[in-house]
Amino acid sequence: MPPRAVSSTDDIKYALLRLIREAGFHPGERIGSERELSASIGTTRERVRQVLDELEAEHRVRRATGRTGGVFADDGRIQRQLNTTESVPALLRQQGKSVETHIVRSDIALATPYECRNLDIETGAGVFRLERLRVVDGEPWSLEKSTMPARRFPNIATHDYTGSLYGVLEQHYGTKSSTAKETLEVAFADADQAMLLGVSIGHPLIEIRRTAYDVDDAPFELAHDLFRADRTRVHTQRYGANWKRSPDTRSARSNRSGNPRIQPSKAVQPSKEQG
Repeated sequence: MPPRAVSSTDDIKYALLRLIREAGFHPGERIGSERELSASIGTTRERVRQVLDELEAEHRVRRATGRTGGVFADDGRIQRQLNTTESVPALLRQQGKSVETHIVRSDIALATPYECRNLDIETGAGVFRLERLRVVDGEPWSLEKSTMPARRFPNIATHDYTGSLYGVLEQHYGTKSSTAKETLEVAFADADQAMLLGVSIGHPLIEIRRTAYDVDDAPFELAHDLFRADRTRVHTQRYGANWKRSPDTRSARSNRSGNPRIQPSKAVQPSKEQG
């Protein structure tokens, strides 16, 4: 039996919300396309689109374009994927979010012993430190710090980093991210972080630390990202025992700096670029 046609905006909105509720869609789950939803409740795509505009403004759904696009259940949180190194601005655009990037720090400094070990550079080498604040839909969302060897990237401090960091590295230096190791923890905002992120001291944050490797398996970036926990949902994907990974060649690679090197336990194979 075909669905009973609905006509008023309120009826369409009620029908869509009932569909989400009765099907038990969780935030981030795909509900369907505009065409599928209009057919399901017996109305036109134009009217469904008008109601989806309202629901999106209320953070009850979000829409995305492309091959994996459609209408998704939502609660206003921003989706952060761990299984991709696609740029943060690109991920936000896919979720229909507007993003502004503010440069907090951009300078050359002396590398710490930790940075020397993990970037495989000599003691006393210089590093480029970049700190950026992401503001999403007019509200602070994340504080992202990146550290890279200055000798490898001449004049690195002269570029525009309000867009994609990895885009700059590929365009100007031919460096592409091949693998990345990330760890995730819960953190709590200190005074400086709270001021930048617009939260109170002690506010819960999602902390992600990353080491990125190029196609030659050389580390080129250390990253320390903080996301507001009240605005973020983290997604990851696990693989079974038959997942084929390339051999870990890091243990065989010569340590040019002579610093003791702690081997990563697992490399995440990304699909695109981050930054």
